[in-house]
Amino acid sequence: MSKFTVYALGAAIAAVATWTAAKDVNAEPSVFQEAYALYVLQHPDNKSQNSQTLIKQFSLNYADLFKQHNKVTQDQFVQFEQQQLDTLMKQRREMSLKQAYVRYGILDADKNQVLTLKEFQDIGLKNFADYDKNGDGIVTQDDVKTAAAKGTETHDGFRVRLPISMPMANNPQEFINQYGKGKGHATLGDFLSGRDQQFFATDSNQDLTVSEKEYVDEFMGRFDKNTVSGKEQMKEVSARKFQAMSGGKATIQAKDVEKFAKQLDRAISQ
Repeated sequence: MSKFTVYALGAAIAAVATWTAAKDVNAEPSVFQEAYALYVLQHPDNKSQNSQTLIKQFSLNYADLFKQHNKVTQDQFVQFEQQQLDTLMKQRREMSLKQAYVRYGILDADKNQVLTLKEFQDIGLKNFADYDKNGDGIVTQDDVKTAAAKGTETHDGFRVRLPISMPMANNPQEFINQYGKGKGHATLGDFLSGRDQQFFATDSNQDLTVSEKEYVDEFMGRFDKNTVSGKEQMKEVSARKFQAMSGGKATIQAKDVEKFAKQLDRAISQ
């Protein structure tokens, strides 16, 4: 495999690792896409690497598991990945907390320690423009195609959202899914209406402004809620990965993980 880039996603406003087939943004993610997305989150400091490094590091992720069991069942595999997620999400929570304070500072344009609806929506207008590629005031499939053609919404040409990722749009298709209300497109009005609701839900004391504490508390509350539900859904992701590794067997060994890592490497290279 030629060298490829592994992006550290911590600097983004959402804790997200993604891998979407560029030809079909609504396609169900494959087990390799899910595995790679989690691998990226587990190794955020890796900027670039070759096939040998990927295969080695992916296999090492499970070294402690095979120190405990020579042969691993699906339940043991899922439980092990859940334990890894505990550590990962604690790290991501600390990072997300710091980012929430930074985001509030950006939103508070006049730096008076209170956020008005106008300040909140002014940033929203800039965000909308990022998804409305042709500037017609509506995010449609044309914008999805434009972004895909330019490669502006992809990492390594692919994206996938894991259940532990915060539900925030990172490309035009995700924006439509979040704000389009099933119409297949999203207008500026749809978006600003959604942000209106978010602002007033965050304004816990109903004084028509949002303090730093209100903003951070609301975001971290959503983060914690999503972590709980996301971890539960990740059990299914882990089960699919085990089944791909086992090939129908009841247990797997370290060699099965290495074989899967090689298959993952080939999938990334295509």
